Amino acid sequence: IGSAVIAVAGLFLFSQRGKWTFFDGVNLIFHEAGHLILGFMPEFIVALAGTLLQLVIPGLLAFYFHRHEKRFATQFCVMWLGQSLLNVSNYVADARARVLPLVGGGEHDWTYLLGKIGLLQHDVSIGKVLNVVALLIFALATAWPWICQWRANRRNAHWIGQKHHHDDFI
Repeated sequence: IGSAVIAVAGLFLFSQRGKWTFFDGVNLIFHEAGHLILGFMPEFIVALAGTLLQLVIPGLLAFYFHRHEKRFATQFCVMWLGQSLLNVSNYVADARARVLPLVGGGEHDWTYLLGKIGLLQHDVSIGKVLNVVALLIFALATAWPWICQWRANRRNAHWIGQKHHHDDFI
């Protein structure tokens, strides 16, 4: 049931790209916090920090829940990571057009970042690549229980095939 919920939610979120969702509000909080937390760093790092924190938070939560074997929570956070990257892909693709509304009307992070590294003319292409990666992350979120089961089966098959010291005493 969890995978069905994640699949439907993922499809909904993917279909809403470019539109404001609840997750966008959450992502925005972490994005802006990233700028504040690393505000003392050089300008390039500060500009990048918003996107990084926006992606790192769901990634770290997914890792935490995976380590504690909470499959649905892991799936949810992986889906959130995909949605966050989808949000980033739209932001990157907007670097030259600059039609997305910005908090406080400040400088567009990705106009600055891509301009600094000489890739501004590729903003739309980079956004499309990130969009595909986001879709793959949504697929990973949906398939998570099967991946975990496959890994557990492989681990168990490997363990069963090994000779253990206690076998010598039987």
